[in-house]
Amino acid sequence: MTKDTDNTETRAGGEGTGARRLASIYADALLGAAEKKNLVDAIGEELRGIVRDVLSGNPRIEQLFASPIVRRSLKEPLLARAFQGKVDEILFDFLIVLNRHDRLSLLRQVQSAYAEHCDKRAKRVRVVVRSAVALDDKQKQTLRDKLQAALLKEPILDARIDPELLGGMVVQVGDDVYDATLRTRIENLRKQLQASSSHEIQVGRDRFSSTS
Repeated sequence: MTKDTDNTETRAGGEGTGARRLASIYADALLGAAEKKNLVDAIGEELRGIVRDVLSGNPRIEQLFASPIVRRSLKEPLLARAFQGKVDEILFDFLIVLNRHDRLSLLRQVQSAYAEHCDKRAKRVRVVVRSAVALDDKQKQTLRDKLQAALLKEPILDARIDPELLGGMVVQVGDDVYDATLRTRIENLRKQLQASSSHEIQVGRDRFSSTS
């Protein structure tokens, strides 16, 4: 497997290093409040539900919450109507805090950071696995065992099918990508052959120069 690190930062849509760092701080504060009430998993599930069912299901609502044009005083009653009494009081109060600091646009990043904090707390790690064909249960378990031995954490696999891959698989752990696809091996072989040909040509030139 070859390893590649993606350091590309996306600045649009409230993303980027600064936004993720801020989201992580808010998520850590929410986790602390949830821990005191033994509601870590429950809050995490409710937060995930908000992102999945409300934001992803209603893009206009997400745009409204994230809009700097719409005043906080107008957003707060909308939050109350949508979530008060429907999610735990800790999470509802947290949403109000986000709004009063004009940070509702960070809600997706907060949810992601909260999940990461929970995984770290439980010594879990999310692993995205892309393969040309679906992995069977035995292959998944073998991969889990190898990853757990290498990472010393419980891997949570997110297996996806990618028809563009020519055999093998691509495993992503955070920003680290481990590529063992046939396409990559072919490309690496091509580069090796190119390098070898270039070396032979250069050696030939050097010999010709030395005899001239």
